[in-house]
Parts: sequence; structure tokens; C-alpha cells
Amino acid sequence: MADPATPRAEAYALCAAAIPNGLFTAMRLHAAEMEVERLYSTLPEVYPVSGRKPKRATAWGEKVLVGREVNAGFGPADIAWAFSDHETILGLGLEAVLNVPVIAGGQVLGTINYLRGAPSFSTEEITLGRRCAEALARRGLHA
Repeated sequence: MADPATPRAEAYALCAAAIPNGLFTAMRLHAAEMEVERLYSTLPEVYPVSGRKPKRATAWGEKVLVGREVNAGFGPADIAWAFSDHETILGLGLEAVLNVPVIAGGQVLGTINYLRGAPSFSTEEITLGRRCAEALARRGLHA
């Protein structure tokens, strides 16, 4: 992941494979607009690489993008709290969420996001997600 010779899509695929999931995405933050843009998706037929999603004045945006905190949750209420498209996510059977900010030089560049059915993400998986985000930040893959 941290090797600059590794293509960006391959680095994202390595992050996706590091933690069992039903959906992995990588998002770039456009800080001035407080919007995120999907750069990578393991389910492109449902969540294609395209467009931007507004995160200004959302609790999730405040926690993950402004506060630079990991968001980990489980169940329909946690999915609904984090995602405006929660009905689609829950319809895919995804109830566990792990959002990890990618931070370089004190600035959030974006996030990597893991979703799955069950179980919830463990402390070890959260640590591994942080390591993946750190490796991506060192490469500047979200810049």
C-alpha cells in the first residue's frame, strides 16, 4: 500500500482486502465545499466512482471530517445516522460500518469506508483500518 510504485487502484484493493467487508469505498474530501467524492468502490454497480456527496452540517461530517475521528457502528440506527442513503445500504444487508479518516499533515484528505452484514468491526479491525488510512496518507492518494 505504501509503495509508491503500487497503482492507486491496487492500493485501495489491498485496503479493501485487509478487513472482511461487503462494501469498501475510498472518498476524497473537497474541504472548501465540505463534499466527498468516491474514488474507489468494490460495488461499482451500486456505488459507482462518480459525483460528490454533501457532508456540511451533518453529524457524520463533524465527527469524521472535522473531528478526525473513526466512526464505527452496528445496526440500522447507526447506518441511518451515518448515511443519507441508508435504505440502500441496509437493503444490501450491510449493518456494520467503519469510516476511517485519511489524514496527512493534520488535514483530512478523505476517508476509507468498510461496511458488512455482521459482526461489528473489532478493535483489531479498527486498528488495521487506521493503518491502511495512514499508508494511503503517506502516498497522498487522496490529494
